[in-house]
Amino acid sequence: MSRALDFLKHPLFVLAIALLALPLLMPWLGSTISLATQVSIYALYAIAFNVLLGYTGLVSFGASLFFGFASYVAGLFAIHVYDSAALALLAATAATALLSVVIGLLILRRRGIYFALLTLAFTQLGYEIAFHWTGVTGGENGLQGVSRGGLYDPLLYYAFTALLVWLSACVLLRIVHSPFGRVLQAIRDDELRARCMGYNPHRYKLGAFVLSSSFIGLAGGLLTFLIRGAYAENMNWQHAGDPVLMTVLGGMHHFLGPLWGAIIYINLQDQLSAVTEHWWLIFGALLMAVVLLSPEGLSGMFTRLFGHDRWGLTRSRVPARPITPIERSSKPAHANDDVVLSVSGLNKSFGRVVTAKDIDLDIRRGSIHSLLGPNGAGKTTFFNILSGLLAPDSGRVHFNGRDITRLSANQRTLAGLARSFQVVSVPEHATVFEAVRVAAQAHHEGRHSLWSDAYALPGIAEQTWQALQAVGLDTRAEQITTNLPHGEQRLLDIAVTLAGNPDTLLLDEPLAGLADAERERISQLIKRLAQKHTVVLIEHDIDRVIALSDYISVLHLGQVIASGTPDQVIDHPDVVAAYLGDRESSAADPAAGPGATDDAGKRTYRPLLELQGIASGYGGSRILDDLDLTVGEGESVALLGRNGVGKTTTLATIMGTVPRMDGRIGFDDRDISTLSTHQVNRLGVSLVPQGRRIFPNLTVTDNLQVAARPGGWSRNAAFELFPKLKQLEHARGGNLSGGEQQMLAIARALMAPTRLILLDEPFEGLAPAIVGEVMHAIAQLRGEVGILLVEQRVELALQMTDRAYIMVNGHIAYEGSARDLRQDEATLVKLLGV
Repeated sequence: MSRALDFLKHPLFVLAIALLALPLLMPWLGSTISLATQVSIYALYAIAFNVLLGYTGLVSFGASLFFGFASYVAGLFAIHVYDSAALALLAATAATALLSVVIGLLILRRRGIYFALLTLAFTQLGYEIAFHWTGVTGGENGLQGVSRGGLYDPLLYYAFTALLVWLSACVLLRIVHSPFGRVLQAIRDDELRARCMGYNPHRYKLGAFVLSSSFIGLAGGLLTFLIRGAYAENMNWQHAGDPVLMTVLGGMHHFLGPLWGAIIYINLQDQLSAVTEHWWLIFGALLMAVVLLSPEGLSGMFTRLFGHDRWGLTRSRVPARPITPIERSSKPAHANDDVVLSVSGLNKSFGRVVTAKDIDLDIRRGSIHSLLGPNGAGKTTFFNILSGLLAPDSGRVHFNGRDITRLSANQRTLAGLARSFQVVSVPEHATVFEAVRVAAQAHHEGRHSLWSDAYALPGIAEQTWQALQAVGLDTRAEQITTNLPHGEQRLLDIAVTLAGNPDTLLLDEPLAGLADAERERISQLIKRLAQKHTVVLIEHDIDRVIALSDYISVLHLGQVIASGTPDQVIDHPDVVAAYLGDRESSAADPAAGPGATDDAGKRTYRPLLELQGIASGYGGSRILDDLDLTVGEGESVALLGRNGVGKTTTLATIMGTVPRMDGRIGFDDRDISTLSTHQVNRLGVSLVPQGRRIFPNLTVTDNLQVAARPGGWSRNAAFELFPKLKQLEHARGGNLSGGEQQMLAIARALMAPTRLILLDEPFEGLAPAIVGEVMHAIAQLRGEVGILLVEQRVELALQMTDRAYIMVNGHIAYEGSARDLRQDEATLVKLLGV
């Protein structure tokens, strides 16, 4: 029964039914068979265009160029070469493919708005040539009198067109589920990550551009024989947005979304234009309503009504897990004196900022070699050079005896040097299995295939299951990646890095933002990985680094200031001074703010923020359920809990970015439950989000100024709180280290009048010296503003707060004073695993 239902929902079956129904429905609606033919042609036009927009993430306004160009080629071929619709369509498709290769090579190096504008420019250039080249194109009169051969009967031509459209859809559906098509979706979600999986995004985007343009060309040729002519109007910039509108209206993240968009677009144009020449006003209003109510288009609206929230581009089922586990094929990488990775004389600078200076370093095979250093020391830059994302100014990099200095990032991955990222990036609408499978596929000889089933590549499914089992995510394979808690997303990032069975792993802060129990879990995983891989690790958790590492190198201001075994390095005076800072002097003062005291001598605070019975979540599912929480005026409160229990969701619900389903949010005796985010902020609630989210292209000063409002802090006050920002006031936000960005994020939040500040993981990825600076700053805020602190590092959070809540599964399981909780070992172990 299930298989029968699956068949009935299959896109090709649904398309076949739609194409069979069109010639029956159109006369019933007062239209003609010719309009049904036009709908089917435009459906192919939009479905082919969606290979670029929905699958690859490229916004192009050049589709109408290829659509119009192919119509001229088909017409000219039929008139001057041979009177055959089939041969003319073949010629038009081939010519369009050739043109798209030339244009793609010219413009695909540009991204975003520049790519879109270049496609629009080429479209208008094509229109001008076609409109004025009268001797060939007929100019404003166009080509006329094109013969259909033996297809004069409208129903017969519809059948011919519908068959070609259905066959084309078969090919396109096969391609988007091929290894090639799966890579396009990886590039759409994160092009940088796709490069580090082992793919060359430029080649894949060029392939998608040519593929999309070729089938658009076929649609343009079919239109020529429908209207028996070709006209420059099809290439006018006014029609450049037609495929975009159809695709967005129907749903660009569903294979058949463009079909529904084309049906509505062509029929509304036909019906409304007969009533008024201003039909675009009505269509525009409809389009805005659909986009506002359902960004996923009509297809997304339909799937949500039936309780199915997956994108139609992805598969919900994964291949069966092998009955007999297959051992990973890599050889044991026992530590020895063989150097697997070596750098010599490495230098890199950005203007006057030196991030690598004369670095010489050898990594021994099978070892765990950790890189320590304060924020801004150049560790991630060093990883970017090793992995090929940055080219050094000078120096050499050797891997397994081979000079890889000039190899690209994808070539280094294929050679066996793989990396994870400090900021976890997972594909938004793929399963956990698919996220790992596409990384494993990069090392298979069939990774470029346009026709084979991606899930049928020999050995890849088994290799994917092995990687998932290695990190403990094999039971989560069918989950959508964004539904995983942060700790499991970290594990997924490592699984993606492992998928190609690399020789050496570069792990960039794999413990950042994790609770103690999860830190222990991943630490044990790293130990296991080191039995079969060389591991190069960046991490700020010194205790775990000492316990894990065979060797440690310490970077400071782009230079290696110490290198050796943990015992040789950790007490080195230069390391203590540069990395650890003065722990005692930088610790936050645990004294509470200036609240009143009750009869028992405990401080009391006038309630400022009150959450009562709050329920909220995403996509109809509840993350928070009957949540009660209070923060007093000038009080500092810690919100603790394991990853995935709803702490960040709580902050987002307070700010209004996640809609409240039930309960009441009160702020200063005012109900703010229904207020938008900017309204909540203007009442005095500021958020410092996890990941900082500073504006990378603005300077430090501009980041502060853009948030400034009367009554907030001045720039001088922000610089007094964080003196380092004064030194960097003209630096771009994107060039700051993680610690400097965290300082800027806190200072920026205070530039608006603030009575309550929400801090989401403010110590994530920070070195101890920077932690001390941030703690000292937060300590200065205590008593001046209310503080609600979400932090995985429990000991730090309890040092800095008056009270603490512990969340379990979306509700509060513990409430008490921070001092009492620090001494309550049983509760800490039971609820937090600390």
